[in-house]
Amino acid sequence: MEVKIKHVGPLLVVEVSGRLDTATAPIFDAKLAPTLAVPRPRIVVDLSGVAYISSADLRSILQLVKFTSAHGGRVGIFGAPPHIMEVIEISGFPSLMDVYPDKACALNHHT
Repeated sequence: MEVKIKHVGPLLVVEVSGRLDTATAPIFDAKLAPTLAVPRPRIVVDLSGVAYISSADLRSILQLVKFTSAHGGRVGIFGAPPHIMEVIEISGFPSLMDVYPDKACALNHHT
C-alpha cells in the first residue's frame, strides 16, 4: 500500500494505492496523522489505485471523516473501482462523505 499526500490550495488530496487491509490500516493512519495536526476544510481521497479494501480501512476512513467533520470540514472520495465502491455503498459511507465521479469534479467542488 502506498499513500501520497498533496496540497492543492486549501484542499488536501490523499492518493491511495494497493491493498487496504488490516495490515496496512496502521500505515494509512500513521501517514495521515501529521497532516491532520492542522484541521483541513476539505480532504479528498483518491481510491483509483485501490485493489482491495477491508473493514479496517473503512474504519480508518471513518475516523478521517469524523475528525474532519468535528473541525467543520468535509471528506470526499473519487476514483473508486466498482468493486471498492460497492463495499463503500453497502457500508453506508456515501451518507457521511461526498462521492465524486472523478478527480476534476472533486478538485472543483467548493463547499
